[in-house]
Amino acid sequence: MDSQPITPLSFCVMPSRSVRREKPGGYDNWDNKPRSAFDDNTLFYDVFQSAVPGTVYAVGPPVKRSFRRFLKSAQITLDGTAATMNEISQSRRASLIEITAPVEDPRVLGITHPQICFNVAIGPSQLQRYAGLRAMFTLTRNNTLDWVRDWARFHVETQGVEAIVLYDNASDHYGNDALAEVLDQVSGLKAFNVVSAPFQYGPIGLGRELTSARYLQFGVFEITRLRFLLKATGVLNMDIDEMAYSPKGTTVFEAAANSKAGFLTLPGSWRYPEPGAPLLHASHTLRGAGEEDEVYPKWCIVPDGPQQGKAWRTHGIKGLPDQEQEGYGFFHCRMISESWHYDRSEYTDMTLEADPLAQSVLGSALMGAAA
Repeated sequence: MDSQPITPLSFCVMPSRSVRREKPGGYDNWDNKPRSAFDDNTLFYDVFQSAVPGTVYAVGPPVKRSFRRFLKSAQITLDGTAATMNEISQSRRASLIEITAPVEDPRVLGITHPQICFNVAIGPSQLQRYAGLRAMFTLTRNNTLDWVRDWARFHVETQGVEAIVLYDNASDHYGNDALAEVLDQVSGLKAFNVVSAPFQYGPIGLGRELTSARYLQFGVFEITRLRFLLKATGVLNMDIDEMAYSPKGTTVFEAAANSKAGFLTLPGSWRYPEPGAPLLHASHTLRGAGEEDEVYPKWCIVPDGPQQGKAWRTHGIKGLPDQEQEGYGFFHCRMISESWHYDRSEYTDMTLEADPLAQSVLGSALMGAAA
């Protein structure tokens, strides 16, 4: 399918004994695990060409105080030509910096500072690769390869997904080549990239101080939007444990395209596996009896539609009300997880009942993969 499916990011991590990101509020009260997960030395996750000649984007964690002073004191160049740097971030959890110079096809970002000097290779734009395709993306770490296969195949077959950008966050159970091999075997995919993202995800746990210091996911959204999928026909954001559904004969992409907002909110609900069944998506056909727990929504967007230029968020777009349509949503499969955040098996005392919709959507669509 693809001669170059594995794509590196052009990142910049500051060396030891150089400038560091300040610790967030409450850091002194954190346990050792969330402290060790805080990213204090990544300046940029990715530096890449934009669709405009002479313009480069640099995406990273938020640039504040020490890093802001560092960049303001540095000489910035593109291919040796003096450049202008302008922060255009829309999020407090990621920085987006626009760098411009009279250079048509820049390849190297240079940063010269009294403390340190270095060059960063500028990654090529991938916008044309995904132009006109229905695409999906997510960030994964150590998810079982069978789960990745079923997740991809399900959305190709039921939603018409044609392309996938899959970020691997430093998995140590397998390499990027294993993920690329899985996606290469999914019939119907026209393009995909496995993108290595070897950064700290951020501190694990509940509470605003901890979640506000999780920078990587917001950075991935900006990289995906501006380097990969801005020219795609539609973009669906689903994690590996999330399975989108729609009324028979339609797709989430069609619903988003036909909507006034060019955006579709997908409400979610937990689904649980049958006792003793293999831990695959197809086994998650049970729901909690009675009122279901609320699950934050996910979304599908037309990138060049009415929301063009707005930053993507985990559960929507800031300032845009939910854009739900009847019959569209997603199932959050409880045990499709390495339980990195919390113990997912704590649901076992719940009263569960069969869900005909999940049986139809998941069971029938994935029965072959589960066999």
